[in-house]
Amino acid sequence: MRDLIRSLARRMGYELRQYTPLRSLTAARERLLEDVDVVLDVGANAGQYGTMLREQGFAGRLVSLEPVAEAFAVLTGLAAADGAWEAVCVAASDVDGEITLNVTGDSRSSSVLERNERFADKAGWAPKESRRIAARRLDGLIEGLLHPQERAFLKLDVQGYERHVLDGAGPALARFEALELELSVTPLYEGQPSLVEMLPLLAERGFRPVCLEPILLDDDGLLMELDGLFAWA
Repeated sequence: MRDLIRSLARRMGYELRQYTPLRSLTAARERLLEDVDVVLDVGANAGQYGTMLREQGFAGRLVSLEPVAEAFAVLTGLAAADGAWEAVCVAASDVDGEITLNVTGDSRSSSVLERNERFADKAGWAPKESRRIAARRLDGLIEGLLHPQERAFLKLDVQGYERHVLDGAGPALARFEALELELSVTPLYEGQPSLVEMLPLLAERGFRPVCLEPILLDDDGLLMELDGLFAWA
């Protein structure tokens, strides 16, 4: 019966497998969030990550940063209805001031970095305009967004700009109990550090890997991108 159900699921485009908490990024995240009071969601887009956390039972504070005006308009609606969710229209960076954002057809792939031509035909990645947006270093933002005694979790979804955001956190990165971010085996944006560069950088900053989960493969089935979960060592 089990094999029959799996076969039917595959025909419908789904894969069923045994739920193993030690191998599940979702389970690992839920475990880490048990000891967390606030999640700082950097690159929140239209609030997809915050919505997912609420659906998974996280009841603490959410603070979401999003610089694209169209996505931010949706995000603010979700935050206002939630009551424990704050939305801020700003980009996290390694500088304070303004930076240029390449806004794409699908706002989720908008980035400060230019897209890699290898992936130029990827749906929604074509830039439609460049905008000057407000940018702040995380070490300065944290003082006004996080309460002194709160235990915090950092999530980054900044389309290849992760190293800049981490640089902008400086020593304040130690403020976070855990970190979740995307890691690319093959860079998707020009100047984006690869997985093999990011792992030692995160180790130097005091974070050890908890779980890595594939999220994107190319047309040949080769791994391109993973979702990484790290805990403060």
